[in-house]
Amino acid sequence: MLAEVCIFAFSWVVVYTLSSMIFRPNWNPRGRHCVVTGGSTGLGLSLAVLLTKKGADVSIIARNQERLDIALRELEAARQSPQQTLRAYSFNVDTAAGATTSLEAACSAHNGRAPDAVFLVAGGARPGFFVEQTEEMLKQQFDQNYWAQAWSAWAAAKKMAREKVRGKIVFVSSFLGYMSMVGYSPYAPGKFALRGLAETLQSELAMYGIDVHICFPGTIHSPGYEEENKVKPKVTLKIEETDGGAQPDDAAKGLLKGVEKGHFHITYDFLGDVFRASSRGSSPGNNFFLDAVYCLIGYVALPIWRNSVDRTVRAHAKEHREYLKQKGFFKSNTASSSS
Repeated sequence: MLAEVCIFAFSWVVVYTLSSMIFRPNWNPRGRHCVVTGGSTGLGLSLAVLLTKKGADVSIIARNQERLDIALRELEAARQSPQQTLRAYSFNVDTAAGATTSLEAACSAHNGRAPDAVFLVAGGARPGFFVEQTEEMLKQQFDQNYWAQAWSAWAAAKKMAREKVRGKIVFVSSFLGYMSMVGYSPYAPGKFALRGLAETLQSELAMYGIDVHICFPGTIHSPGYEEENKVKPKVTLKIEETDGGAQPDDAAKGLLKGVEKGHFHITYDFLGDVFRASSRGSSPGNNFFLDAVYCLIGYVALPIWRNSVDRTVRAHAKEHREYLKQKGFFKSNTASSSS
């Protein structure tokens, strides 16, 4: 009896997987209004250009007007049709007011209608040791990496739901939203929090026909990455020295392909797939058979990898204490230690 139940369950999974792959149509951005926050550089700009090449109407939102002007010229160069509407808007989206105003501005060129898709790429990393961070620095990083996307998602979800637009909300977390390590205490918590929000909204917004996706890119060779490496701790750079990373255009293709296929958790390389399958919990998977293989690989390989990371950190302890001493970190502890 048990064998028959197992065979039936396995057969049902096979039929369900194959039918979803065959009969579920891919989402097509052509003719749809797509908003991209953080769209002036890096992954956001590459994604905006790719959407333009696929025939979408594209609105990019970022803070720096000069970079937006340059980015808009790139969108115009990628234009596929005179009918496409391509716009750039300068706003700070890490507040509720900023996110709401920016979305309304982007929709004004479309008779005020809610967008068909909102891609939330705004964010940035400034790595460092936790004990060196100030209250202001930690808050700023959380605002930049959580609230800048959360408020935009909030504004978009309300507008889509009210107008009964069956749209898409796409978060961009990070590989560091699956795991984290030394140096990323200011950055990773916001990326983990985005996953929690996306998991909740993937369930809740289904009531309005709104699809939710979240991408977990690894290292992307962008201007932001160059800036973060200037302040990144030496031990973090040591751990990452074998990480080849990806170009923004390749990351954008991987992200959009996942959205087009309807994947909830989006990863686009082998290591990302292993982490995704190993840590997705009850989240919808992408491919039953491949995810099982990735999960098995992760079960064996990830503890070994993590152990090597921890050994590297422990080996750096003496050098790190000397670094803190030279920075004057221990001076404030002298009085309290002797009292």
